[in-house]
Amino acid sequence: MPALLVLFLKKNWLPIVIGLAVVAIAGGLYLRGRSDGRAIAEADARQATFNQLKERSATDAKVKDMSDADLCRAIGGELRDGRCE
Repeated sequence: MPALLVLFLKKNWLPIVIGLAVVAIAGGLYLRGRSDGRAIAEADARQATFNQLKERSATDAKVKDMSDADLCRAIGGELRDGRCE
């Protein structure tokens, strides 16, 4: 049995080596592409978080400057006896 394997490998070593090289290159390219895609997704998420925090900061500044009655009206209520209803 091992003799058959050795004989097979002696006759077919070049296609086997080429096939392994192609698989190794394709695998490396796949992993690199996946890594690049992950980096792009992380950068997009970071930018979205930055934009949300920036908007929230502007909104917080507006809310901070509002009176209680203005804030209550902004959320659709009416201030009565110190309570927003």
